[in-house]
Amino acid sequence: MDIYNYLKDELKRFNRMNDLLEKKINKNEAISNEPEQIICNVIAMCEIATTIYKYN
Repeated sequence: MDIYNYLKDELKRFNRMNDLLEKKINKNEAISNEPEQIICNVIAMCEIATTIYKYN
């Protein structure tokens, strides 16, 4: 697997994680740090997108 496909898979994984966290928040099942986790995931997704753009 090349790095481009790996990074795309990671973007998809972070997106799924954020969807699950958002559903927990909307159902009031959030523990306490779900919003922080979403923010960290979005930052990671931005870093991945930047890397893909820079080296593609």
